[in-house]
Amino acid sequence: MAQLPAGSVTTLTGDVRVERAGTTVSATPGMALDVGDRLVTGANSRATVTLTDNSKLELDESTSLIIDQQMVAANSRNTKLSLFSGLVRSFVSYTSSPTPNFEVHTPNAVASARGTEYDTQTSTQMPNGFSEEDRKKYKDCRRFTQVSVYDGTVEVTNTTNPGAGSVQVSAGHKTRVVCGFVPDPPSEIAAAAAAGVAATGGSTAGLFLGSAIVAGGTVGGLAAGGVFSGGGHTHKTTKSPNQ
Repeated sequence: MAQLPAGSVTTLTGDVRVERAGTTVSATPGMALDVGDRLVTGANSRATVTLTDNSKLELDESTSLIIDQQMVAANSRNTKLSLFSGLVRSFVSYTSSPTPNFEVHTPNAVASARGTEYDTQTSTQMPNGFSEEDRKKYKDCRRFTQVSVYDGTVEVTNTTNPGAGSVQVSAGHKTRVVCGFVPDPPSEIAAAAAAGVAATGGSTAGLFLGSAIVAGGTVGGLAAGGVFSGGGHTHKTTKSPNQ
């Protein structure tokens, strides 16, 4: 079966691998990517990807992501990514028409772009920044997702709880999705984190650090200040959240 082109690896540092049809190879700059490919970055390793519609992805270290769909046609542009661990920053291209349908899926959330630049981050471990009350409340949870928006708007839903509704996250704000709970009401990204993003020209570094921005490398993830902070929200759920 012919493979559908998805884009290419633009730059990389460290150990970056591509899994395709049961085979794993080391990624190289300029390497062509197909729909269905899984990209995996190792510790202290990062990669940038340019998709066929000129949208860009920045994968932080210890990230696992599959390009499920990348279709560019006369009347539609559709991108679907599955993020299993780590962090991906999406730069959605709006320089051409039609308006893209761009989604990042995690095991418990989906972030749909409405014209934007945003981070999607997911982990099975409770990150830093949770209050003691939340740590007790979510002690049995095994899936945490956060979406941080820097430009445009992102709609975030909990895919494990269809009746929970969605939240609209505007630029400068974030939301987190814990297990099967309703997404948090959007809150402001910490000033320190926003300043760190600006200082690196849109590039960030470090996952789940919870205390300081660490700048360096070609690409990276939102650190500290804003990552999974702002606990103590009231949550509602229509199903068991411990999944």
